[in-house]
Amino acid sequence: MSNQSNRTKVITIVVLFIAALGILAAVFNFNQKDNAVSLETGQPAPDFTLTTLDGKQVSLSDYKGKVVMVNVWASWCQPCREEMPSIQQAYETYQDQGLVVLGVNLEEKRVPIQGFADTYGLTFPILLDETGNVGRDLYQVKPIPTTFFIDRDGVLRHKAEMPMPFAYIDNIVKPLLEAGR
Repeated sequence: MSNQSNRTKVITIVVLFIAALGILAAVFNFNQKDNAVSLETGQPAPDFTLTTLDGKQVSLSDYKGKVVMVNVWASWCQPCREEMPSIQQAYETYQDQGLVVLGVNLEEKRVPIQGFADTYGLTFPILLDETGNVGRDLYQVKPIPTTFFIDRDGVLRHKAEMPMPFAYIDNIVKPLLEAGR
């Protein structure tokens, strides 16, 4: 009887030990994933490289020293269509003062993207995120449009998950442009 009781205790201890190791591994992996990239305001914006609609390679880090708006959109998205004239207006108004707009298209083919750019007369770079690695994975975009505002030091300062009128963009971009002078 005593041997059977001791065996049960040993089995229970082994099972609890294995369960504890599993919990520790899950917590460690969860924390590793959280530390990989931070999208909190006040943190450096994660760098990325994508190809433009006209075939050039562009990295976010190419624009250090500029204020950058990274707008993630798709041509089928009605709110994206609503805000695009305001984004183009902001680009035209502030590009000479150091504003860069990067329009990151999410997982579409070139033909609808080019048609969209032509329809709205977009003159800022349109980047092709063909696999969603930047928009969905790196920047964790859920609703589109989503726009990230990055200061001259490459720090994420604001995130908008909605269609933006020009006045909204203006209220964010102006102070960022003035801060770096």
